Amino acid sequence: MADEEYDPDALDAKEEEDDDSHESSKERIIALIDADQSMLATFEDDGTERSYLAWAMFLLEQQCSARIRASPNDEIGVIFYSTKQRSESDELRSFEHVWEHVALAPPDAGTIRKLRDFQEASFQDQPGCDDVAAAPGRAAEDLKNGLWACWDLLTKGGAASARVDKSLLIFTNNPDPLHDAGSAAPHLREQLHSRARELGGLAVSIEVVPLVQLSDPAAFDYGPFWRGLLQEASSAARGCEDGLAEAGQAAALQMDEAPESLLAKVDRVRGINLRIARKRPLAALTWSLAPGLKIGVQLYGMVQIAKRPAHKYITRDRADLVTSSNALVAADTGTILPSVQHKAFVPDKKLEGRFDKVMLSRAEERELRTLRPKGLTLLGFKPASCLKDSHQLGPSRFVYPDERWLKGSTAAYVALYRACTVGREEPLMAICSYVPRSGGMPSLAAMLPQRPGYETGDDGTVQLVDSPGFHMLLLPFRDDVRAPEAEQAMLKRLDGAPPRASDDQVAAAEALISALSLDIPGEPPFSSTLIDNPHLARYWQVLEDLAMGDEPRPLEDLEDDTAPEAEGIDAHDTTIDAFKLAVWGSTDGPPAQKKAAAAGTKRKAAEVDGTVAEEYAKHDWRGLAAKPGKAGLEKLTAALLKTYLKFHGLAVSGNKPELIARIQEHVAQQPQQQQV
Repeated sequence: MADEEYDPDALDAKEEEDDDSHESSKERIIALIDADQSMLATFEDDGTERSYLAWAMFLLEQQCSARIRASPNDEIGVIFYSTKQRSESDELRSFEHVWEHVALAPPDAGTIRKLRDFQEASFQDQPGCDDVAAAPGRAAEDLKNGLWACWDLLTKGGAASARVDKSLLIFTNNPDPLHDAGSAAPHLREQLHSRARELGGLAVSIEVVPLVQLSDPAAFDYGPFWRGLLQEASSAARGCEDGLAEAGQAAALQMDEAPESLLAKVDRVRGINLRIARKRPLAALTWSLAPGLKIGVQLYGMVQIAKRPAHKYITRDRADLVTSSNALVAADTGTILPSVQHKAFVPDKKLEGRFDKVMLSRAEERELRTLRPKGLTLLGFKPASCLKDSHQLGPSRFVYPDERWLKGSTAAYVALYRACTVGREEPLMAICSYVPRSGGMPSLAAMLPQRPGYETGDDGTVQLVDSPGFHMLLLPFRDDVRAPEAEQAMLKRLDGAPPRASDDQVAAAEALISALSLDIPGEPPFSSTLIDNPHLARYWQVLEDLAMGDEPRPLEDLEDDTAPEAEGIDAHDTTIDAFKLAVWGSTDGPPAQKKAAAAGTKRKAAEVDGTVAEEYAKHDWRGLAAKPGKAGLEKLTAALLKTYLKFHGLAVSGNKPELIARIQEHVAQQPQQQQV
């Protein structure tokens, strides 16, 4: 058996990998597009004439680009129904008049290129748009097969796909596929509703996008067919099993929304609508409320800093991702050791050779290094007024129960929340011990309850008030708290008190902040998610052009939303001048700083202490400099010569002849009246 030295990073690699696999989540999106002849009709949009089918491809292209930036692990697929031919694929069963245009997978440059290069002429050759009006009931049959194909793809992966969010976008211009079914209409309707209930049981959110409304808003009526189909899916989503109850409720609420304009639907398909970017859990933990009582919770980041993704290594010939793996090999036989044989010892040079090595297994070593188990532990309660702004060390995390992790978590979570808020003038906050991962250092966290509210906004698309729950704020330790205003360098006043703004200056600052508010009357509330980061926008712009094989666009084409509007600032000149007068006493702003001394300028003489000044005054330096040989400066010691140099702020380095030459040169430059 091979000996392995102690390596904390290696011991935690597998554990952190398991945590990441549990905490990560993605979404599967399938676009089901009607390939009827009516989709080939054209209309003019912003001076460009394109068909409804080409418009659907354009929206999906933008969706793929947005998903690559925001959620590269999401999977997107495109399926046509009502086609002349059917596709044969290993991933998708063969259904009559169903064609898989883009396989369900994370989008890449090839996916975007395939959607961008879509041409109706080549599509008519294979698979071809069919004329469903020639065969009664064909539209409903093809839609049923298309929904069945979507069900096959959304269940790919078995039980592992249960925690994946699923969405289905149906692009069609047919308000009632059953209008020509005749006596077979009731049977086909029940089969379509059965397909819808199966999708709803998977917590799939279904969205119908009638593109014909782009040219005529009154050309499409949801009528009894599509409303009944969505109601069946919504009812099945609400009746999901416990493992999918939360996702089913979210899907049902989206399908039960009031009818909205097509532009709102188009915005959601493009991915620029806020509600399409669902909050993803950052971590899944257990919260210990009492001995023997634990609940499952998830942590959500309400505000995240957008960063560039980490680079990945790929192979030179096929551009495949390079993966690495490690294993322990027996020194004598060269065989790979299984995990049960992995043991380690902690080396200590002081005790080496005196005692035998203590071999520890991975589990034993992790147990020794674990101070507290991973998760949250309730310690007690404090009034919310005890929490100060200075106690917040970083961004908060929203804590929400996870019923799929431990059953009964929601009920216990709600009971704890009500105990902290209901019937209290001042809410209580829960103080907990927080360990982010196994072997991590514990820290204190405050669970601050948030009052319940309602979701309102423009057309119900912006969530102004969040759901009730707890916000987790990390608390500092005693040595983390600093008081910079108590430092001597900060005490500028003669009375020893730190500088404070006057009441007039505070009032002027408040008026300036109120005048420069980012909320515009009559428009939706300001949100930082509506402004693009110009640095990231340029990064993705160049990366997209290189991936598509195009030349990078010039920098001038980048739109910077962060640049302020000049006319907007000029409207508040009066308030800005009032603030300058209150703070600096002039509308010119703060006084200009003095420029630094130019290179080569003689430096100012340093302060001279009393001992140097007394010793300097004892000698006639001009007279000594005029006498030659030992009658002059040569009779003085090097320490006395440095007294003259220190007094005048000159360099004191060098041997005695260099010091004498420096003094003689300086004396010759001084006026006669400065003789001491």
